[in-house]
Amino acid sequence: MDYDNGFDAAMDDSLNGGNIHVGNRFNKYFGAEFGYFRTEEGNKSVNFDISGITGTPGDVLASTDVKMQGITLDGLGYMPIEDAGKFELIGTAGISWIKADLTLNGTVNGVAGSISDDQSEFGLRAGAGAQYSFTDQVSLRGLVRYQSMKFDSSGFDITNHALIYSAGLNYSF
Repeated sequence: MDYDNGFDAAMDDSLNGGNIHVGNRFNKYFGAEFGYFRTEEGNKSVNFDISGITGTPGDVLASTDVKMQGITLDGLGYMPIEDAGKFELIGTAGISWIKADLTLNGTVNGVAGSISDDQSEFGLRAGAGAQYSFTDQVSLRGLVRYQSMKFDSSGFDITNHALIYSAGLNYSF
């Protein structure tokens, strides 16, 4: 994830997770998928100067936890690279609804505090990748997607966007 306002030093920016999707391939070149994803909880402990965030000098000793889940709807375009149709490039465009949970426990200039926030938002996503079909039913796919997400907490912008890297095995009925 790409964090705003210096939060990249305080937040885990690489969250592993899982995704399950169902869809339909309407023809050789176009399909659609509906999916659900969930990330693990990313934890990070930090000690940093908050003057870049607040404009006021001070140190923060903190631990943060962040996790996300959501649903997606994507259109997929396929471009076969060879006559046999086993290898193809994929382009995606879609929308998402994401719920993010954030917990920040810390001490600022000797004063302990905690922020816990959960937000949800709709966002846009676009991506590209490739797929190799072993059989008519089984394929291996890798994608990279750009995901817009604008979350804030306590008056601070937290996230800007995310890049999502995925690799998976697909089974077609």
